[in-house]
Amino acid sequence: MNKRIVYPVLACITLGISNQAYSESAFDPDGQYLFGDWNGKRAELEKKGIKFDANISLDTAYLADGGRNSGDEPTYASQLWLGSTFDMEKLAGWNDTVVRAIITARQGQSTSIRDLQDPAAPQFANVQANYGRGNTKSRLSELSIEKNFMDKALSIKAGRLGLGTDFNLMACDFQSTAFCSAQNGKWAGGIWYNIPVSQWGARVKYHITPEVFTQIGVYQYNPKNAREGQGWTLNFKGDDGITIPVEAVWQPKHGLNNLPGSYRIGGMYNTADSPKNQFDVKTGQGEDHTYAIWFSFEQQLTSVNGGKRGLHSFGNFTFHDDITNKITDTQQLGLKYIGLFDSQPNDTLGLGMNRVGVNDRYRDVRPVLNESAEYNIELNYTYNATKWLSFRPNIQYVINPGATSRVDDGLVLGLGTKLVF
Repeated sequence: MNKRIVYPVLACITLGISNQAYSESAFDPDGQYLFGDWNGKRAELEKKGIKFDANISLDTAYLADGGRNSGDEPTYASQLWLGSTFDMEKLAGWNDTVVRAIITARQGQSTSIRDLQDPAAPQFANVQANYGRGNTKSRLSELSIEKNFMDKALSIKAGRLGLGTDFNLMACDFQSTAFCSAQNGKWAGGIWYNIPVSQWGARVKYHITPEVFTQIGVYQYNPKNAREGQGWTLNFKGDDGITIPVEAVWQPKHGLNNLPGSYRIGGMYNTADSPKNQFDVKTGQGEDHTYAIWFSFEQQLTSVNGGKRGLHSFGNFTFHDDITNKITDTQQLGLKYIGLFDSQPNDTLGLGMNRVGVNDRYRDVRPVLNESAEYNIELNYTYNATKWLSFRPNIQYVINPGATSRVDDGLVLGLGTKLVF
């Protein structure tokens, strides 16, 4: 780990947090942050080119019925996020250049693992999005530099990155991982690593028009990056090939019903060839590549007074290599209504449905997987008590958890909480 890089980043984040205690506007219900503007220091730093982004989120889940162990006490999974963005044009005169740093730390337990699933057939999704990928240690989740060229038409980013930061990107307005962020990180999770995991990589993006862009990335593939206690290991020991995602994106400002939307189609190719990392899921024989294809969309359907309030739709469809991946295809569809009540214009009512199709070849050697798919459903409401405090009560229903009938379908009651400071 390069201490000359990490220590200044930590120092900037620590300085920002230590100043919070002296803020005169802390806990202001009309403020943007829990600790306010640090007596004006936060806004002053942002004008100079340093912006802080810090929050903590907590997913609570209780298995009310079904599964393996219903009625036990709830579990809690949390994530601490400490981020900084440095506008290098303001700080050092580097034209159109931004440096970003993110440190995360996750702790907690999982209701999916402890109560819902059969240990011999783990649930493919998880009812708590904050669980996993670093439950015991902190991680350097991003340390990147991005440079724009040609009046921002061309963008190049490099450093420690999560694949889902740029590719297969979707909002995370649900508690279940079946509806949260880049879906390939779940359905091809042995290859595709989202934040909080990072890996060395680079991404080139080119805007063909203001509404259409294409992008390609090249990322290190090293399974050590996802292991516990490896969140600050920055070397290349254990590398096994590369991951190459490509994507085309159309983001019309006036699409369906003259409302904004986002449409993505892409693919991923991975060249890992070590038999312990890449193998036939039926025979166990080593393979030298895998792939995935996806299509996703987010489209506003109605609008109140021309703004974001109204009904929104979303969907995500993935297809995977049936030689190397346990999952062959997934489908996700949902609706969100933003601003159901005039008094709460930023609250969101959400409903999502997901199907995870399990590879028949994999099921042939795993008799416990006697169902062809797992289904996940979530209904939630995000209540923004203030700009810095939100609550997300949710109801989840999991059909065939882990694609087996050996445990009953599960009814999960959840509560997501987020504090922005």
